[in-house]
Amino acid sequence: MELIRLFISEDLADKSGVSAIALVDSPAIEEGWMAFLKANQDTKLKRYSIQLANQKGDFAPVGDQQLLAGALMVPNKKILRKEGDREFEVYFTPDDIKKIQEKFALSNINTSLNQMHNNSFPVAGGVVQHFIIDRKQGIMPPLGQEHLEDGTWFGYIKVKDKSKWEEYIKTGIYTGFSVEGFFYEESEKSPEATEDFSELEQLIDYLISEGYEVVT
Repeated sequence: MELIRLFISEDLADKSGVSAIALVDSPAIEEGWMAFLKANQDTKLKRYSIQLANQKGDFAPVGDQQLLAGALMVPNKKILRKEGDREFEVYFTPDDIKKIQEKFALSNINTSLNQMHNNSFPVAGGVVQHFIIDRKQGIMPPLGQEHLEDGTWFGYIKVKDKSKWEEYIKTGIYTGFSVEGFFYEESEKSPEATEDFSELEQLIDYLISEGYEVVT
């Protein structure tokens, strides 16, 4: 299966990067596909909405402060995507996630919060704290989140709308964070494909050593 690395430009004038964070009800959002930018913009960028944390239940309410805590993005997690008949996987490296987190912080868009990736349903509130877990630097995962690996983008999101908190979060309808934004693509061979190709090369070498003529 084709494997694609998603990445951004660190240039603040470039449109790539996370543009909003959504509260979603199911990890099935991973299979959703968004669109190219409009024709008069940079068509090298594609818009994705991806749940890149711990699947279902990737955030937890902090008491009844209307505060959510959880992983926003986890490095090297392969996500299945579908575009028509095409199936492929995408992922972000730890370095790419660090760049995304820094650009998000510098872009003053911490209040870009919505429901189910629908800007017609904004959520009052925003990201009040966020950081990259880095144990070597002493930036540890919060208590109860020790399973998260270094390079994970972790955040605390304040939900100011009490009605949405009561109706969608306390009832367990929304169970996770999902990021959305514009990203560049870099196609790679998946480990499985590389392994299959290596085995084919070995078979060809063996046939040649046995005197067979191999036509390519």
